[in-house]
Amino acid sequence: MLEELSHINFGSIQDESIKSTLRVLLNLIESQQKKILEQSETIQQLKDEINILKGEQGRPTFNPKKPSKNISSEAHLNKIKKKVKWKKKGKKKELPIDKREECKIDKSLLPKDAVFKKHETLVQQDIVFKRVNTEFQIEVWYSPSENKTYRSRPEGYSGYFGNELKTFVLMMHNFADITQSKLLELLRGMDIEISTGSLQNILSSNKDTWIKEKQDIIKSGLQGSFTQTDTTGAKVAGELWHTHVLCSNNFMSFSTLEGKSRRHLLYALQGEPENGLGLVYNEITKKYLGHFGISKIHKEQLENLFKAQDILTEIEFKKKVSESIPDLVSKKTTFNWVCDAFAFGHYHSQKDYRQVNILISDNAPEYNLIADAHGLCWIHDARNYNKLTPFVAYHKEVVEKFQDDYWAFYETLLSYKKNPSQRSKQKIITKFDQLFVPDTDYFDLNKQIKKTLKNKDKLLTVLDNPQIPLHNNLSELAARYQVRKRDICLHTMTRLGTKLQDAFMSIINTCKMNRINAYSYIKNRVAGTNEIYLPDLVLANIHSG
Repeated sequence: MLEELSHINFGSIQDESIKSTLRVLLNLIESQQKKILEQSETIQQLKDEINILKGEQGRPTFNPKKPSKNISSEAHLNKIKKKVKWKKKGKKKELPIDKREECKIDKSLLPKDAVFKKHETLVQQDIVFKRVNTEFQIEVWYSPSENKTYRSRPEGYSGYFGNELKTFVLMMHNFADITQSKLLELLRGMDIEISTGSLQNILSSNKDTWIKEKQDIIKSGLQGSFTQTDTTGAKVAGELWHTHVLCSNNFMSFSTLEGKSRRHLLYALQGEPENGLGLVYNEITKKYLGHFGISKIHKEQLENLFKAQDILTEIEFKKKVSESIPDLVSKKTTFNWVCDAFAFGHYHSQKDYRQVNILISDNAPEYNLIADAHGLCWIHDARNYNKLTPFVAYHKEVVEKFQDDYWAFYETLLSYKKNPSQRSKQKIITKFDQLFVPDTDYFDLNKQIKKTLKNKDKLLTVLDNPQIPLHNNLSELAARYQVRKRDICLHTMTRLGTKLQDAFMSIINTCKMNRINAYSYIKNRVAGTNEIYLPDLVLANIHSG
């Protein structure tokens, strides 16, 4: 049946009534076909359950599994990228040389008429990885008159474990994602005498320093013209938490928190203050209470209760409202909006962390209202169209044609970013209105076009801010670091361990983004000899453009 429908040529049908009827029928077939497939799967699942209850077996699972539909936009993006002719580059001049050796030839092997012509270079890369245990001979002197003992201080001594070993442990665990148990095996295999407790002490040493550095990275990074964000799941002591990623071209930070609500994001944007998220009543709070449509009675009650403008934690705030306005707390959605309004009141009035001017994210609701301008990811929007699975051949053609036009429009936006102008801006807006019209012959496609239309202003944020990217790929790639960490280590066990993991992920990835050798930087931080402070470098790179 579907094969026969593929021969229908809409263009050849002149009668509009027939064309309209056929359009409805084809979409009805699409709808029925989807329902049939869904019901077939449900029926099979029920049959399996019945068989299992009877003591029999359900439908076997065959491997490899049938691959799921690829909804990525990689194929379209590859078409857009210009093909660059690849040419292998010489590496010898790029490599730093640590040691040089002159290789002499045995002249007795040469014929008498051999003449020296030139030197040639041959480079070998290697690494030194070995245990170095140093025994210091300490001089001990005693003064009878002072009844005091004097000891010499060994140069370079930094405790029972040296700075190189400490740096190695920190980098292997936080950068190479080696678990503590495997790291312990590796060190003991090299005849390093170290206990589980000592290893944990190294990993958690200077905790306040690392956590503060992450906070300073956020402070510096937020000085940029835009911020990207995304969220991914994390496990803490067996419970589901969420890691919030903040990043731009010069920094990357990770904050693993209990939830992924708007208030959790505000908490991350303020460096996770030790006392918790601040809530305050001020003129900004009033504005957001009005935006959320809080009733006049509740607004008056809140003003009378919090007009002193004291900064409260969420726990203190909820307790106070519960005691004085219990009916407000019982309205969960309304009360959440009230908490958000008070959180915004504090966020926009605090001076420690700059408020985000332009936020780039996916279309999750918790990202709304955070910034003055909110740019959405075009790649996320494109996935809605990639998810379409038409059964009728004609509908497949409609979708393919629309997607070709979609990515052609995306290329237009890329060109605009390179050479923005008011004239080009107006042309792009006109093109958008011409392309995203929900009047195609495929109704499911029209539904997705309507979703794009609702986000028109957010998707076209780039027209007023050509410096921002058209996608949220940077934060999505950053989220993969947390996913890989979760796959290997499963979960962190304590709040401190979680904060330290976030701090090191933030520092190491920010080092990479600013072309800093992370190993050397961490080593210098451990030894206290660092000449640069990463947050200062982030700020300098932002200001230098």
